[in-house]
This record gives sequence, C-alpha cells and structure tokens, in this order.
Amino acid sequence: MSTSGTAAPAFWLEVDLALAGDEVSATARGSGGQQPAPHRLGHSREALLRFGEWVRDAAVRGVPLESPEQARALHSALFREGLQEVLLELRGVSRNTGSQRPLLLRLLPRDRELQALPWEALCGQSGPLDFLGISPELCIVRGVQSTKPWLPREVTGAVRLLVVSPLDEEAPDRLRAMLQPAIDSGALEWMQPLVGPRSRRDYVIDRLRSEPSPHILHFIGHGGVDARGAPVLQLTDADGASAGLPVELLAKELAGAFRGDLRLVVLEACQGAQPGTLTSAAELLAQGGADAVVAHLWPVKTDVARACSRAFYRALVGDTRHRGDVARCLHDARSTVLTEFSESAEAFSPVLYLRGSDTTLFSFRPARAKPAPRAPVQAEPVRGEDPSLRGLMDLVSRPFSLVLGDHGGTTDEDLRELLHGRMRGTPWAVPDALPMSALAQRFTLRFGPKTLDSHFQEVFRDATPTLPLVEALARRLGPGVHITLLRMPVLEQALARHRPELPLYVIQPSSPDEGSALIRRRLPGQGWEPLDALPLDFDPSRDVALVRLYRGYLPDRVFETPLLTEDDYLHGVRDLESVLPPDLADAILGTLDSRPALLVGLSLLAWHHRMLLSRLFGRRPLPRKSLVLLEPGVHEAESWRSGRGLPAGAGIQVVQADADAVAGSLGTGTPGGSR
Repeated sequence: MSTSGTAAPAFWLEVDLALAGDEVSATARGSGGQQPAPHRLGHSREALLRFGEWVRDAAVRGVPLESPEQARALHSALFREGLQEVLLELRGVSRNTGSQRPLLLRLLPRDRELQALPWEALCGQSGPLDFLGISPELCIVRGVQSTKPWLPREVTGAVRLLVVSPLDEEAPDRLRAMLQPAIDSGALEWMQPLVGPRSRRDYVIDRLRSEPSPHILHFIGHGGVDARGAPVLQLTDADGASAGLPVELLAKELAGAFRGDLRLVVLEACQGAQPGTLTSAAELLAQGGADAVVAHLWPVKTDVARACSRAFYRALVGDTRHRGDVARCLHDARSTVLTEFSESAEAFSPVLYLRGSDTTLFSFRPARAKPAPRAPVQAEPVRGEDPSLRGLMDLVSRPFSLVLGDHGGTTDEDLRELLHGRMRGTPWAVPDALPMSALAQRFTLRFGPKTLDSHFQEVFRDATPTLPLVEALARRLGPGVHITLLRMPVLEQALARHRPELPLYVIQPSSPDEGSALIRRRLPGQGWEPLDALPLDFDPSRDVALVRLYRGYLPDRVFETPLLTEDDYLHGVRDLESVLPPDLADAILGTLDSRPALLVGLSLLAWHHRMLLSRLFGRRPLPRKSLVLLEPGVHEAESWRSGRGLPAGAGIQVVQADADAVAGSLGTGTPGGSR
C-alpha cells in the first residue's frame, strides 16, 4: 500500500460487502494482515432497502434522522465478532505508534443495491450523532476494484481547480467567492470555468485533452442514466440543447490526465453516486484512474450543496489540520451540513470513492529550489555550420547503428514516485536523487521482485509515450541492427510509423532460465507476429533488427520482467553470444562492428551503461565516426572524447545540444540506410 509521506504509517480496514441469498455477508482484512472470519449481518435484503429509503426520505425532506435505531442496529450487525476485534486492534496499534490519523475504513459493496445504501449514516452507541460519516476515529470511504496504478504525487505549487457548469453560469462565481482566501494565499489556482458555450460537449472534451490539466475537476449540473442504465452527465450540444456525456466515455478521455496531474473529481450533480444498471458515475471514474471521486447519492437542495462544497474545499486547501486529506475534509463537510441545517440527513448524500489506501491527495509541500543552470548551456537551436553537428548529420546520412539508452528521459518518473511513496516514512526510505537501479534494488530487498514487477506493470501497462528525438531518429534509421534500452516499445512503434516499408524484427533476449529470445516481426502492410526464431533469410542490409536488451513490453504488449535493479544489470547484461542463438549473435555483432554507432540517452556515470558498451563491443574501440549526443551542461563530454570508461579507452565524437532542437534539425531527412 502506498503512503502519503507522513512519518506515521497508515492503518486501514477493508470490508467486502456482498449479497448472500437474502442476506449480506461481510469479509474483512486489515493492514496488519488480519483476516477475521466472514459473517452475515443478519439483516434481510428488504430490511436494508428500507433503511436506505428511510435515510433518503429524510434527506429529501431536509430533516434529521429522528430515531436512529435502524442505523444503530445495522452498525452493530456490521461491527461484531472477529471484525469488531480487528477494528479495536487496529485502532489500538494506531494510537500506540503515535499516528494522528484516524483508521481508514474502506467499504467495497459488490452489488448495485449495496452501493446505493448510505453506509455513512450507520450510527454507533456513543450518542445520537455517532455516525460513521463524521467519526473522528474512522474515515469511511468506498473502495473500487481497478487495475490502474495509484501514484502518490506531490503538489509543489497551487492546486488547480477547473469547474464545469453547463446549466448555471453563476455557480462557478459563487464557488470562487467562497474559495477566494485560498486563491489569494496561493494554495488554489482558479482555472477559467467552462460555462455557457464553453460547456458544449465537444468543447469540454477538447479542453480536457489540453494542458495544463487541473488537479481537481468539479462538475456542477445534472446527472442520471441513459436508456441502457449507464450513468451520464448532462452537457449541451452545438445548439444549446441538453446532451448527455456518457461517464464511461469521460473516464476514457481523462485517462491521460489521471496519469498526470488530475487526482480528484467532484460531482455536484443529482445521483452522481447512485448506481445505474451498470455502475455509478463515481465508481466508473475511480476505476478509470481518478484517485478520488466525491459524489452525491441523492438530489440535495442548492444551499446544502453549496455549504458542503464550501466546507470541503476550505478544509482541503485552507490552513486546517486536515489540509489535503480528502476523506477527513469530507467528514468536516458532513459535520458542517449537520450543524448548519438542523442535523439534516442531507449530510449523508456526499460519499467518497477512493482508489488507493491513502486519503491525503495533496501534500502542499513547498516547491524545491531549482538548481542553477550549468554552464556552458546551449539552449539555442543547433546550427548546421556547427562542426559537431555536421558530424551528426554525416553519420545519420549513411548506414549507422543506434544505441538508444534510458538516461535523461521522463518515462520512469511515475515508477520512481511510486517506489519512493511505498518506502517513504519507513526505515527503507531513500534520498530522491538515488539512481533508479539502486532505488529498485532496495525496493526489491524490502518487498520482493514480484511486487516490483507488479508496480512496473501498473505504471506502464497503458502508457504510450512518444519522444520527439526518437520520432526524428526513426525517420533516419535504415536497415541494420539497433539497440534500445527503453522498456516500452517507443522506438519500435516510431519505426513502424515512419519506415513502414522496412521489414522489422524485434528481438528481446530472455534470461537463462526462460529459454530462447522472444522475437516479433512486422512486414510491410502487416501487423506484429511472433516468431520462434529469426528466419534464415534475415539480411541486415535489407531488414531492421531491433534488440531490446533491458526487456519490458514488446510492441504487441506482451510483458517480460525488465531489468531494473543493480542485480538485474549485474546478472542480466551479458555477452550477446550467451543470450542469443550463435548465428543471430554473430550477425548482430558483425553489423555493430562495421557501422558507426550513434549513442543517445547514455551516461558514463551509470555503471550499467558502461557495462553495456563493454558487452556490445568487448575490448574493441567503438567503430570510427561513432558519436554520442549529450544534453547541454552535462559534464561528461571530455570523458567521452578521451575514452575514459569506454571500450579500449578510445574516445568518440560528442554533440552537446538540446534534444528537441536536434529533433527539429534532423527533420524528415534521408534515411541512413539509403546508401
């Protein structure tokens, strides 16, 4: 489970709720490995539905729950036997460790009827207002089953809030007036709201595809279900008429934003959390990647919804003890509604769906000071008359071999954040600047290689990164042998796009205990196909062989454990003769020896990169006219030129230039295999 970065560990109790015939069964597990025996609540399905209708009726009428006996009986039925013992144990352990955070209670109702129940209105025995939804000792949320990764992320600046209000153009202004102190303090950044013509369905989708992404998306309007029972949000069409946006489509549109900055969705809409034939809007968005979704079970009066939003945001981004903690801030909002509206049951309409195990979404840590730029820095676009650039242009205009490394890119940052988050606040925590190989090694020693594998797949399973320099180089690549250390098929996909006329073979060596290499082939006009072996007619003067030495995802999304840790590099990067069939290894090494190499994304400060070059070229110098591309300000240039750390101690040419500028200078160009 990921942590928020606080010193004290988080404790949680997760309870699965499912219909078992006419009753409800509860199956629990605790953060300490506790698994009490499942039990039945002893309440019939009809009794539970009556409880839900009783709370809903009181909320619609705006009155208190006059006699909470039903809520107390259901509370006692849920928290009894072994589950109650685990609850008390976790609360005791939490206190003894000095944790100031309440125990997280994650309910996972498996059936539509259970999802529609106001579990937040269950009442304990301590008094008439001992509701779960405002408990100071428990934070109740609704969990979801999702394959999307949960990544703790710092917000170093202001939290960006985007409001969409199709029907009420004045609603965002009212919300902004409530939040003005947080805006003035710099904690909250108010983005231009989408109202009037800007709330058209097509415009909203275009805006959500654009940067900058908000951290919080707040929808004010109507929700419901379509003819299929699927949840929709009501927007407008080009003529201003009402037009439903399926929430499933919205979740897909937001997938990229969820992997970036967007963390919280607030649905201030009728029945945003009410399950339809398929599922609720809130659950769909959480399954799609939102870290948290706040939504309403039932329609509530406008003044109640405003008061709830005001209290929630003031606690979330204001100078409060619960700042950044979405569950505790929603508890505060429910308490505000109970206080300001005569204990109205409307307080139990807002519910929280949470995908991870940490309720703190925003840390509000101050931005780190950026280091002063290193000199000399070449920030201007590279010029054709630059002698070193002429060497690069000469190299890519003739047959060459590309060695594409994994240094200096951004594709691993999400994984780095996730691993740091898992170890933060524990004795295994490490400095942020620790190399990825050392970070992954320490994580593996603590949690095991299977957990590291699982996290890698969570982060990269749906990722489709593109890199401008790789796109530009792919246009220049010709037949021959090329090496990639990227664990995603970035270069393979770029080659398929820009050089579709070339037969392309992707070769991923396996570890000794996993058998032969994995091979994929893409012929002109065809898709990817697996091969048992490289065909006898493979010809590097006509075909492209792309060798994936660090493994990961093949272009057809087949996964093999990547090299990430120090031990992986120590034992996994070996002579090509030992990981490839002899004939294939000879063909690849022969081609590498006969053509100049362009090295991109490599660093002499990374020991596994030095080892890789040694494995590829042995004691032989890199081929004449080989060249390395470095970013401006990198202080390795002299070592590359002098050959310190390179095979045979022989240096190579160096170009230091901004990658995007080089990509622009390469343009479309002439493929290097044209000669």
